[in-house]
Amino acid sequence: LERLLTHYTSAPSQVAQCVKSLSSTMAEGPTNRLYVGNIPWSTTVDELRGIFSGCGTITLVDIPTGRQGRSRGYGIVEYSNVNEAQVAIQTLDGHTLGDRNITVREDKAPTKSAPSKSGGNRSTIGDTPAADGCRCYVGNLAWETNEESLIAHCSQVGTVVQAEVAKQPGGRSKGWGLVDFETPDAANSAINTLHNSDLQGRSIIVRLERAGGANKSGGPNAGRPEASSGLQIVVRNLPWSTTSEDLRQVFQQVGTVIKAEAVCHADTGRSKGWGTVLFENREQAQAAIQGFNGVELEHRPMQIKLDRYD
Repeated sequence: LERLLTHYTSAPSQVAQCVKSLSSTMAEGPTNRLYVGNIPWSTTVDELRGIFSGCGTITLVDIPTGRQGRSRGYGIVEYSNVNEAQVAIQTLDGHTLGDRNITVREDKAPTKSAPSKSGGNRSTIGDTPAADGCRCYVGNLAWETNEESLIAHCSQVGTVVQAEVAKQPGGRSKGWGLVDFETPDAANSAINTLHNSDLQGRSIIVRLERAGGANKSGGPNAGRPEASSGLQIVVRNLPWSTTSEDLRQVFQQVGTVIKAEAVCHADTGRSKGWGTVLFENREQAQAAIQGFNGVELEHRPMQIKLDRYD
């Protein structure tokens, strides 16, 4: 259980060191360092090197991994010069690797937004009202997903006015974002088309964002009457490796777990990144929400709410 469950704690010295390191590699113009996203989990460093070696002299190839040694679904490739990197982008962006089309772009450190008066990094798009019916909440994002990749993905269904990925005070992604579309039709198309679609290795959640948090999306529960027993919770933003037994182990700390299920795709058996936990009574379900919402499971903060449709 200790392997699975960790609380997020900021480490100012490490964050400062990371920012300093990133800043030193940033340039105003193009860079020779590339981000390669949406690669299959099984991709090796040698395979990635073999694909990109035809575009120039490679000085570095890396595929970051999680605590269990599993690929995070993206890689870094560095060339000896900028021109070679640009050739790789033009040649290999959209290239098919396994069953996926990879994303190739310059790897540049994101700029930090100015802190608000209350401290920390504040959302800018979230503070600005959107046209009615035009803003979507997009959840279960990969850590490496930024505004650029979010806009690219959502632009498949309509014109995106602006997008923002929510950040922790240290600049780390919270795993969700907001997207403003030009029209309500485009937003509805995003909900109907992109909900549960794959973005950089994760099955994303797309719903309409309303003032006060009311959800009137065209997602899987659209049109269903709310009829919650108060006994079951929905746990989102789970790591792909989380099993039903892992969920049971985590939540049995607060009460008797009647059933725990990590939801998977029926055709592939692959995790959808969310699950449900059914408790013996309502008090235990509330205790789970209060005690574990925001707590990290394999470096991903769980998003926990009462299941309104159980």
